[in-house]
Amino acid sequence: MSLPRRALLAAPLLATPALAQVAGFPSRPIRLVVGFPPGGGSDLVSRPIAQRMGEILGQPVAVENRGGANGNLGLDAVAKSAPDGYTFGHVNNSVIAVNPLLYRSLPFDPARDLAPLATATVGGLFVMVPADLPARNLQEFIALAKQRPGQLNFGSGGPGSITHLAFELFVRQAGVNVVHVPYRGSAPALQDMLGGRVQLMIDGINLAKAQVDSGRVRALAILTPQRHPMMPDVPTAREQGMPDLVVPGWQGFVIRAGTPEPIKQVLQEAIRASLQDPGVQETFRNQAIIIGYNDRETMARMIAEETARWRPVIEQVGIRLD
Repeated sequence: MSLPRRALLAAPLLATPALAQVAGFPSRPIRLVVGFPPGGGSDLVSRPIAQRMGEILGQPVAVENRGGANGNLGLDAVAKSAPDGYTFGHVNNSVIAVNPLLYRSLPFDPARDLAPLATATVGGLFVMVPADLPARNLQEFIALAKQRPGQLNFGSGGPGSITHLAFELFVRQAGVNVVHVPYRGSAPALQDMLGGRVQLMIDGINLAKAQVDSGRVRALAILTPQRHPMMPDVPTAREQGMPDLVVPGWQGFVIRAGTPEPIKQVLQEAIRASLQDPGVQETFRNQAIIIGYNDRETMARMIAEETARWRPVIEQVGIRLD
């Protein structure tokens, strides 16, 4: 990129008096912590944004994968970082809004130690099976599971993850016995599905579409009110007689609470500008990822809404992870 174009793209970040107070930020590389292993849906969203943010800000934004504890290891690293803007973290609605309901003794307090930056993408979860499984829709899978109780395995991105919670909703509404096998992220679960050890997954389109397009995986349903525009042939669960099986999802970024407001504003604007970049948009479009930018204030409301939404579900299911 030529210097004039780069300066033009960065110009909006320095356009207000508040941002002028931190004209020297950043002066060194920034760390973006992703709380899941490489290769999963979190990586597919974070890495293109990180690369573009680095170009906009003039300093590298390096992705650091810290998988484990359902994303909590990554959030703990962000919560314990210096409040100077040089570390921020990727989250999805499950990690930031649901984990506090599942863990009694987190080593950090999300409400006290973390602050929203922006959301980046929106999407829904797909119910997926191996292409060779004799089930072409939800009702056929339910029938198969009832014929083989306890013999089919479900691979989740981790216990208490949004994929696990969606599974719990599904099996309770369907009345089937499918074995939950938790993984440290969706990527290893997918590998076991392709290897024949997992017969069911529920995950995002950025993980599902390539496998569906290749013919190795079949998508039975999407858990949103409407069909996905990039996979319009996949019906919703509502269309298949399960009106209450709806699980929305989104991804975004948080930072250490106490980070100066002007620095948070710089990073929020860098995220926004990255999502407006044609190259990032094309990358996401090719991966069937839908951009869904929201600012810090809106993201804070979304977190509160997700927490209120899942609290009664978790209490009913009785899931506790510590």
